Amino acid sequence: MVEEDGKHCIRCGGDTFRIAHDEWMARTFRFVEKGQLKMCDGCGAKYLVCQQCGGLFTRVHPALEAWEVNQKCPVCGFEDPEVKAWDGVSAR
Repeated sequence: MVEEDGKHCIRCGGDTFRIAHDEWMARTFRFVEKGQLKMCDGCGAKYLVCQQCGGLFTRVHPALEAWEVNQKCPVCGFEDPEVKAWDGVSAR
């Protein structure tokens, strides 16, 4: 695991990402529905993109729990209100 810096994948350390569309995650997590996802080319891990700076805000996956979600962007410190409002219950 790599330290979270908003620029590298925390699973594999990769630094190449592409825009990803995940309908299930968009339906499940409101902050994904209103935001944008990027997927690591190295391992496929998906990240919410910071609305402010474009950095990797937080990793998202189907078994996501509240303690795994960053409350602010590790690059610029932006706090996404949709992420902060999420109570850890995946299904809406």
